[in-house]
Formats: sequence, structure tokens, C-alpha cells
Amino acid sequence: MMHQAGAMGRGSRRIAGRALTIAAALLALMQPCAFGDAMTNPFHDPFERVTQGMRGCVAPRPPSYTVSAMREEEHWRVEQGNSCYLAGRCRYSNSYLYDAGIARRLKRSLASSPGLRDTSIWILVQGRIVELSGCVASASQITSAEAVARKVRDVQGVITHLMVGVAGSRPYK
Repeated sequence: MMHQAGAMGRGSRRIAGRALTIAAALLALMQPCAFGDAMTNPFHDPFERVTQGMRGCVAPRPPSYTVSAMREEEHWRVEQGNSCYLAGRCRYSNSYLYDAGIARRLKRSLASSPGLRDTSIWILVQGRIVELSGCVASASQITSAEAVARKVRDVQGVITHLMVGVAGSRPYK
């Protein structure tokens, strides 16, 4: 079997084809979409409604970035995500690898908490940090929701954007 210099073998063509497919997918993700040049949740951060017991609560906007903001965020995420592992605070090589599991556990915990049935809460998980947004019936439910979130395995911190009732100015976008 003769091999010509510079010619690609089947394996090389397959790798090149995959590289082109990945490059095309990345370019598609970086293209402007629905809100002008804003991209909605390009990092696929877990963002979902976990309770829905309060009518009239306005949903928070999912995370969105312009193309330039996404590029800046990418750099920061790589640095922050990997430093967690290098510092010995994470089992996984990147803190964002925890997010899907945290979201599943948090969703179950919040949805099954009897004291939170009359709330409407959305979660956003980014790099082991949980954001709670939405509406609750009483201030004590804010404390309760925070406590539930803090008990979920692998959660590093909790940020709360919950409001009592549905009227007034929202503490979230």
C-alpha cells in the first residue's frame, strides 16, 4: 500500500470532518439571534421553574449575552471553573460540570418542600452558584428556600432574588 505525502487517509478525513462540524456548530452558537445580537443561554446553564403555586408572578429572563459579552464570559468561566479544581475545592475538573446535577437535586428539594407549595420559584445554576428568583407568599419562605438550596450537595453559594407577593418592583430581570 502506497501512501502519498500530503494525502489524507480515511482516519484523518474523519477527524477533519468532525473538526469542521464542531467549528460550524460553534459559529452557529456565536451568531446573533432573537433579541438583536443577544444570545439566550448560550452556555446551557440550568434555568427552570421549580414551583408554580403563585399566580401572576412574572418569570425572570433566562441568562442572555451579546456575542462580545459571551466571549468575555467564556474566558472568565474557564479560569473560574478550572481554578476550583486546581485549588482542591472541586472533584470535577470544572465547577460548571456540577450544575446539571445540582439543578436536578434542587428542583426535587424545592418542589417537595411543603412550606413552598404556594410559591413560584425559578432556579439558575452557574458554576455551583444557585440563583433563586420569583415570588413567595411570606418573608419566611425566602429563608426557607435559601435553606433548602444551601443543603443541596455541591452548592457553593445561594443568591436570592425572591419577592413577597406579585406586586411592585421585581428584584430580578
